Amino acid sequence: MSSIVNEIRRGSYLDSVALMRLTRELTGLAGVEEAGLMIGTPANREILREAGVLTTEGEAAGPGDLIIAVRAATPAQATAAIARARELLDAPRTGA
Repeated sequence: MSSIVNEIRRGSYLDSVALMRLTRELTGLAGVEEAGLMIGTPANREILREAGVLTTEGEAAGPGDLIIAVRAATPAQATAAIARARELLDAPRTGA
C-alpha cells in the first residue's frame, strides 16, 4: 500500500516554474509514485486532491502556504522524498 505524506511551509512562496522543476525531481526518486509542490490555494488543493496526494494536513494549507505532497511505495521512500524536497527548497539560490 502506498504512503502519502504532506508537509506545509507556512508563508512560503515560489513561482510555479520553480515548483514544477522541484516536483519533477521528486518524481524521479526511487519509489515515488506522485509528487506535487503547490501553493495552497483552493484550486491547487483540488488538483492535489484529484491526484490522490492531499492529506488532512495539506487540506489545512492556506493561499500563502506551500504544500509538499508525496505518494510513494513505502513510508521510508515518502519520508526520503519529503527530506529531499526540504534540501532543495533550503538550498541557496543562484542565478541572474
